[in-house]
Amino acid sequence: MKKLILFLSAIPLLLFTNCTKQIEFDAQDIAPRIVVNSLFTNDSLWAANISRSVGVLETTSYTSINDADVSIFDGNGVQVTTLTNQGDGLYTSPTGAMPVADELYTIEVIAPGYTPVSATNRIPAAVQINSIDTVSSTNSDGQTILETTINFQDPSANENYYMVEVLVKGTWIDEWDEFEGDTIEFREPLEISCNDINVETVNRFNFGGFENTYLYLMLKDENFDGEDYALTFSVINYAELKDLELFGEIRLVNTSEAYFNYLKSFNMYQRASGNPFATPVQVYSNVENGMGIFAGGTLTYWDVGF
Repeated sequence: MKKLILFLSAIPLLLFTNCTKQIEFDAQDIAPRIVVNSLFTNDSLWAANISRSVGVLETTSYTSINDADVSIFDGNGVQVTTLTNQGDGLYTSPTGAMPVADELYTIEVIAPGYTPVSATNRIPAAVQINSIDTVSSTNSDGQTILETTINFQDPSANENYYMVEVLVKGTWIDEWDEFEGDTIEFREPLEISCNDINVETVNRFNFGGFENTYLYLMLKDENFDGEDYALTFSVINYAELKDLELFGEIRLVNTSEAYFNYLKSFNMYQRASGNPFATPVQVYSNVENGMGIFAGGTLTYWDVGF
């Protein structure tokens, strides 16, 4: 019995003497790197947010880089435009410099004290909308919703990735402006519900009694390659809009695979954030020597009245 007692009493000593371990960090692994965030479409100017990563030992929250040289090149290596810093890490191109469908682009970012980074992505060709059908209906609670079907022709013999969203457009008067009362234009995404089997569910949430609600739909043509495809969804807060004389815009974006993968992984990351039981999610990146995303899509849109 004495031997047993002595053996057990030695266990705490062993635990305390072996519970610490020195971990060596490679300075290259924890050194801040340039982070690029640029999702571009053919209907807007070039824009990119340039920041830096935060090291594991840092506590700062300010990460914007405002002294970088940011350039866009085409597939032949010809410089298309230079982006100018607007403050807080936002860089934009001059008026008129916009991406073109079915072109390959490369972004290069150079900043003092950081390793230069680059990323390349092709913006896909446009996919035309054949038709839009809308009909007013009601949900199970008797509220008015707008049933919508978008019909488009999927190109054959290649993988295509899509994002579909509905925006409401209008103007409002800034009543806090005591001098002018400026009129401000706005465009806001609407909540839409969809049960199509091809829609990725990573950004789904519950709203107004609808479980399959999205701010935008993500789908790929794995099951309808080369087909004339009809996608049906519901604008579920249509009752709030129909008497306001607002206009809407149904947007079909034919995205690159990188664009699609980034949106999908970022949505999965957001859903896992703060959940200690969730599997960690690595957000997709295509930036060489750095972090972030540079990816594009080609937009086709259809105006609708609410």
